[in-house]
Amino acid sequence: MHANNSSHTPLAGRQTQRLRLRLRLAALAALAAAVLVVGCTAQGSRRAEPVSTDQPAATATVPEESSSETPASAAASQPASLSTSLAEPAFSNLDDLAARDPRAFLERVASRCSDLPDYTLRFTRTERRGLIPRLEGPEHIEVWFRRRPFSLRMKWLNEDLKFGESVYVEGRHDNMVRFVTRWWSPPLAPPPAINRVDLLTPVLLGESKRPLTDFGLEKTMARILATLDKAGSGATLSYLGVVEREAGGPRVHHIRVEYAPTGGKAPSQDLYFHLGSGLPAGAVLRTAVGQLDAAYAYDDIRPDVGLRDEDFLLEVERGAAASEPADAPATMPAAAAKRPDGAGTLDSP
Repeated sequence: MHANNSSHTPLAGRQTQRLRLRLRLAALAALAAAVLVVGCTAQGSRRAEPVSTDQPAATATVPEESSSETPASAAASQPASLSTSLAEPAFSNLDDLAARDPRAFLERVASRCSDLPDYTLRFTRTERRGLIPRLEGPEHIEVWFRRRPFSLRMKWLNEDLKFGESVYVEGRHDNMVRFVTRWWSPPLAPPPAINRVDLLTPVLLGESKRPLTDFGLEKTMARILATLDKAGSGATLSYLGVVEREAGGPRVHHIRVEYAPTGGKAPSQDLYFHLGSGLPAGAVLRTAVGQLDAAYAYDDIRPDVGLRDEDFLLEVERGAAASEPADAPATMPAAAAKRPDGAGTLDSP
């Protein structure tokens, strides 16, 4: 019995080893098949849903209009880390650039504004001005703008303001500003007579903070960048997300600029830019003690409309029967009548 058992033991051991080897080979084959299936599935998923290089998958700063999330809650819902393919889209998307690099965004907007040959827009202005400074406005103004020759026509929509319309064209009419009032306001000539003043007179009389030749989206952006350059490290740029410029108003990018206290009148500035186009949507300037110094809003911006010399004539010069261009609205929308600083209507200080 003993000899018999000893002769069968090596054979049984070899069979056991072969069985174990077969089991290992089968397990490796199954694992390889599983990896192949997973790889094919992942590849098919990427082909079916390619990642766009123009619009990142995580757009917390540009939520959809229908979303009920606030910009802060939308940002909080995003994953803490993203792969490079999702987090580094091309900077051709202004909406993305605003959040990633506010300074580069401002430079890109300035470049775009400098390329606009002409445009129309709706301008809302509230300013602390005058020989005895006080808050004036809001003024609701239709604007026609042309870069060359520099031409600017403004039509006031407020029926309770004395100004009706003004126009300036560089190199014409002795470089004077020409305007018509709504009613007789001595010593100005009564309507429909045309008044003529030089560019600085409205500033000296407290009717405006700046001369008409300082108006325009391009010059606004140039002033912002020049002030930032001058301030250097004394200026702080903060991107505050996508917000409503005012209750019921457009959703815009919000960038805050804070300057070191150096005696400037408005060390705190809130800048707003339209989604998509990146064009300026407004600004709110505050003094060191938080007092409103100025608030501006730019709405219904229509670039490249092909303005001609006839568009820079006063209505009285075009005759009583002349009508406004078809794309010029006659009244101010309710949303634009609200203050861009979010403190209520523009009529309240």
